[in-house]
Amino acid sequence: MPVLARPAAPLLDVLLLRRSVGASAARRHRCVHCGRTPLVGESAHIYESAAGERLVCDLCRHHRRETPSRTELVHASAERTVRVRRAAA
Repeated sequence: MPVLARPAAPLLDVLLLRRSVGASAARRHRCVHCGRTPLVGESAHIYESAAGERLVCDLCRHHRRETPSRTELVHASAERTVRVRRAAA
């Protein structure tokens, strides 16, 4: 049975894709326990420490005994906002 080969992507396309994925991942806030990025609509618990603020997701909240300094609702990033456009007359 012949194996169908996929055409190779140009090197520039691959490099640009890797750079954009890396930049996107670097901007995300991650849980200090599991490394997971909290989902939109999930509560993120913020704890103060000597190193600064530390985020803990809802799933890892039970690992902490102290109360968080604040709890915030995770919102969608501005990059993926949906803009309502006025319907044409």
